[in-house]
Amino acid sequence: MRDGRKKEKRLRGFTLIEMMVSVGVFALMTVFLSVAFSSGFASFGKLRELQRNIESAQYSMNTLAKLLRTSTVVSGATSNAQSIRFYDYSSGRCFEYRISGSVLQARMKSIASAANCDTSSMSGWFDVTSSTASLSGRFDVTPSDNGTKKMGKVTIFLSIQKGASAAMRSDLQTSVSLRDYQYVGK
Repeated sequence: MRDGRKKEKRLRGFTLIEMMVSVGVFALMTVFLSVAFSSGFASFGKLRELQRNIESAQYSMNTLAKLLRTSTVVSGATSNAQSIRFYDYSSGRCFEYRISGSVLQARMKSIASAANCDTSSMSGWFDVTSSTASLSGRFDVTPSDNGTKKMGKVTIFLSIQKGASAAMRSDLQTSVSLRDYQYVGK
């Protein structure tokens, strides 16, 4: 009979203290895992938003580059310019682009020639990029020169940053050679 009591005592199960310790350990692991998943999802959301801002800036930069290929630069012929004004021969319009605040903005007017491309009577500014991040940049212009038959070029730099973290930053750059009709064939 003594052997039966020992066997019965061994098969009883866990004590209340053992159950409380195991539930506490499980709760701590659950808290750590939920914090890890929530920070992972938050980072994914920020990266997705930054990717949308980059795509918007790339589209705007490509559109601007397409316009510049058939244009004469009227102003902004310096390094580190925050704006550029040019006359597009293919559409017969004067454009002005600027980096203002955290967006790329543009305005335009239809005119007959590059000589009349000034800021008077231009329509109001409209946002070209839709950015929820900080956008900065510049235009570097090498103007065309008829004396040396040198065609100009424009380099566009844009930097998009989400928050203060350098890890959430993307730099974009494109260079455009001008097919400056003002100087072609001269």
